[in-house]
Amino acid sequence: MLLINNLFGEYDADTSEGRGANAAANVIKYIREGKKIAEKNSTKFLKGELSPENAIKNSALEILAKSYIPYTEINEETGKMDLEYGLAFASIYINSLDTDNDGAITVGEAGPCGNLIDQINPNGKITKGKFLAWLIFQDCIDVYNGVISPDEAGKAMLWAINDPKFVVEKLKEIYNKLNLKEKEEEFKVPEPVNS
Repeated sequence: MLLINNLFGEYDADTSEGRGANAAANVIKYIREGKKIAEKNSTKFLKGELSPENAIKNSALEILAKSYIPYTEINEETGKMDLEYGLAFASIYINSLDTDNDGAITVGEAGPCGNLIDQINPNGKITKGKFLAWLIFQDCIDVYNGVISPDEAGKAMLWAINDPKFVVEKLKEIYNKLNLKEKEEEFKVPEPVNS
């Protein structure tokens, strides 16, 4: 089992927001590295330097696909989620894809479930609160513990394909119950402390 590191990175690991930001930043590193490997492999394949079998190999994305992602922390005594951690994770993740710097990403940039996530409050944009609702939904599939396992992520995708109406209902329920619209508007994104 590989757990994405939330204690190492450019954000303050002594705060929950810093740990959330570090976790997201480390996920993003794997995604960016995977993109570089894919581009390099495509170029080599087109030049005849790589076989089709080797062209599809991508160590960074393979690691990420097997990783457990700590998107929030859960208080062991109360069972309550640390929304500051979760919003920091969602903010850093969203900001890494946000091309126009409006604090949100488009449905297309969000990937295959973007349209479902947007249905929480349809406007064509995925905000940090909407994205956090999607993360929570994935975590609730097997064991609610603040960490999304590869199995949970896979089951969430299948559920989104097979019963999108149910998924949208659950996403709206999570978003509204946790008052994520108001919380995301009040949340201040952590700044890096280590460069």
